[in-house]
Amino acid sequence: MGRLRTAAPLRFTDGDSLRAPHGATWRRGLRTPGVWEEFPAAGQAGPRTDDEARALLTREEEGWLLVPFLPPVTAPLPGTACTSAQQVRDLLLAPASGAVLYTARLGRTQSFLGDDRGAFHDVAHPVRLRPSDLRATLEGVLTRRASAKVTYHRFSGRAYARYATGSTLHTHIHLLTR
Repeated sequence: MGRLRTAAPLRFTDGDSLRAPHGATWRRGLRTPGVWEEFPAAGQAGPRTDDEARALLTREEEGWLLVPFLPPVTAPLPGTACTSAQQVRDLLLAPASGAVLYTARLGRTQSFLGDDRGAFHDVAHPVRLRPSDLRATLEGVLTRRASAKVTYHRFSGRAYARYATGSTLHTHIHLLTR
């Protein structure tokens, strides 16, 4: 039995990366906003569109990985703040059929060494969520973590949650999918 194909994201944003099975990395917005270019060989390989990137991710062959843009901790999370469970319940998620959850952690040592973003926990196997699961997850973060920040950025098709436990800062990116 083959692996599940990657869910197709509704939208991409500049700063997203695609990792090819052979090791090449494509970045969106590397030199031109909205365009995928191979890094570091941007001048040698032709650019790709969002539709081409989406097609690569949903192919039957294994290996293409999406690495979403991870906002630095020194900047506010993108989007509109959600400060109550009711605001989360009222989010307009259509036409999304679900979401994939990417989690990143930034520890004290990483921060001391100059890392301002953290590292993804397991980018190869993001958790798939139904819209109801997405809402429940965001509501849970707001309920359990008094200092949590939750935002929804409709333009990029993402919801974000950020909170600290002990000396580790957690950032969750919920990427809406088709």
